[in-house]
Amino acid sequence: MKRENQQPFRIHQYHYSVSRADGISHQMFFIQSALSKIGISGSIFASQLNQIKSPHAFQLNLEQIWNCDLLLIHHSHGNPDLRKLAPIEIPKALVYHNIVSEKFYPHDPFMAELSHLGRRQLNSLRKETIASFTGSQFNLLDLKHHHYPNPQLLPLIDFSKDLAELKTPSIRLLKTEPKNLLFVGRLTPHKNQALLIKTFFYLKKSLPKGSKLFLVGTQDPTYTEYLKLLTKQLGLSQEVKITGPVTRKSLENYYEISDALVCLSEQEGFCIPLVEAMSRHLPIFFHPNTGVQETMGKSGCALNTQNPWEIAEIISTVLNSNQAMNSLVKSQHRRWVELSREQNSKKVQDLLLDLLMKLRTTPSLQMNRRGASHFLTQG
Repeated sequence: MKRENQQPFRIHQYHYSVSRADGISHQMFFIQSALSKIGISGSIFASQLNQIKSPHAFQLNLEQIWNCDLLLIHHSHGNPDLRKLAPIEIPKALVYHNIVSEKFYPHDPFMAELSHLGRRQLNSLRKETIASFTGSQFNLLDLKHHHYPNPQLLPLIDFSKDLAELKTPSIRLLKTEPKNLLFVGRLTPHKNQALLIKTFFYLKKSLPKGSKLFLVGTQDPTYTEYLKLLTKQLGLSQEVKITGPVTRKSLENYYEISDALVCLSEQEGFCIPLVEAMSRHLPIFFHPNTGVQETMGKSGCALNTQNPWEIAEIISTVLNSNQAMNSLVKSQHRRWVELSREQNSKKVQDLLLDLLMKLRTTPSLQMNRRGASHFLTQG
């Protein structure tokens, strides 16, 4: 998009790593696609490219990344290469993704230090950016805690594109059929798969023979070994399946064969698998912690207990009631409709185009190419 006598707009994006299975990467590709529909070009750069090649993403190149109207810096855990961007005199905006607390990494000093580094860098980025965005109110409060003056919500995914096709089927489960529970996400302490395995130990007693728990996602090696040992000690080696990373086709199959998704995470910024489960009509059981409660709203089944026996009793009761299962699915459909009003391509386009127009029409901002975090508070 451009005005008369102006060059077309260009927005580049950067994050330390880019991959097919990463939530941050998915948002970067979503933003790029949304902007391209209104004529705004731009490339994705990363220090580490994981099974992704150009033109989908490019290795960080300081001679190329400056050639844009705006650079979106996606930030989560500490980024060893972030300092390389500081001298580049182009307008920068922050897209903040949740930083997991270091308390979840007593077994991994490296990840604990990355968490510390991410917080320190979050403070320094405030001085170098003209605007800040994030995907949830939970993350937005974190930005305000770090004194970002006017953070805004930037969609993570386009809910509206599937809305017309999203219908709520009637669920009829036979009590004698095996039941499959699913968790999707990295195996790591803050996602609390250990509690899920303990829950399944109690739940197994009330489920038909052949019922399973699938833990699908990339892995924290040390924590995964603990989960495997816990599974063995509880006698669940045949019932609990730790898959590791899977292809998109395999993930779709796990959604297809599962009867419910269970999320007992202690810290999430938004949790995309929840909305993936919504779109596939999977009833969702969740701990209403951090960003999960915001994503679910009044839908699904909130689990207000940390006791695995009590969680198992609740899940068992719902799984054995078609009426309860259908009620959850209908509530999740309503929540999907609500989310689609904020999570869509047009919202991305409007927010970033507005920022670009302010960039080109604000002389004081043109003079301050290293950042002006106060900019968006000035009317």
